[in-house]
Amino acid sequence: MIVVIVGPTGVGKTAVSLEIAKHYQTDIISGDAVQVYRQLNIGSAKITAEEMQGISHHMIDILDPKEPFSVALYQKHVRAIINTMIAQGKLPLLVGGTGFYIKSVLHDFNFTNTKRNHDFETENENIDNQTLHDRLKAIDPQTASNIHPNNRKRLLHALSRAQTNNPLSAETNHQKALYPYIMVGLRKDRKKLYEIINQRVLKMIESGLIEEAKSLFDQNIRGTSTEAIGYKELYGYFDGEYDLDEAIRLIQRNSRRYAKRQMTYLNHQFNVQWIDVDQKTILEVANEAVKHIEKAMH
Repeated sequence: MIVVIVGPTGVGKTAVSLEIAKHYQTDIISGDAVQVYRQLNIGSAKITAEEMQGISHHMIDILDPKEPFSVALYQKHVRAIINTMIAQGKLPLLVGGTGFYIKSVLHDFNFTNTKRNHDFETENENIDNQTLHDRLKAIDPQTASNIHPNNRKRLLHALSRAQTNNPLSAETNHQKALYPYIMVGLRKDRKKLYEIINQRVLKMIESGLIEEAKSLFDQNIRGTSTEAIGYKELYGYFDGEYDLDEAIRLIQRNSRRYAKRQMTYLNHQFNVQWIDVDQKTILEVANEAVKHIEKAMH
């Protein structure tokens, strides 16, 4: 059995997962696509060594920010960690908000044929994302339902595969789970969550997010890592596209939109046991999660 704790950004997954990890005397595997990068600490809300309370965390600080990262690499690393933990008699505890990455680990996703078609990308560079998504939907609706229109890289790859009669959907059965798992989701009243996200961004700015992003910018780091929310908006500010107030507004807006997309994806792709965390302490939420986990185990 694998235990998965999910929820939108800012809902409190980190604090709750620590209590669950303590209860089961186990490690935490991060289900976040940005926390794999060193130097991206504040913007990714990365847990500090002190906050870990002695609990081992996997998939954090494993890559240099210049290195590319993909869902295929994530899947490979995490499945190896899960197998090791099972062999050690530990309960694998996967915690995060990057739904597609989590699904790629738990379900039958095959990434063996993931080479990008650069010629196809060049041919379609002037075509907007929504048009590309509509084309994919027409010929491979199953894959289109798993790809957000703004994920241009994956969209182009899927479209290029579909147009050569080798659709991604034919390769795998994404609905088939490879492991037995229980997924517990944390959710908040949307208005309250958005307020928390707005305040969280301001707190990140106070904690040194601008300086952190500027350090990456000055190292000329541009790529997968700095496309993350919080960094890409500040890069726009450093490039002189807008002022700092606008950059902060964009980070808040994009974080809220991301939280909404996370909830949509989780609700559509998984059978989640939701816990409403409003008016509950961290311990109360963790205890409720443990009840769901125990029920699934027996």
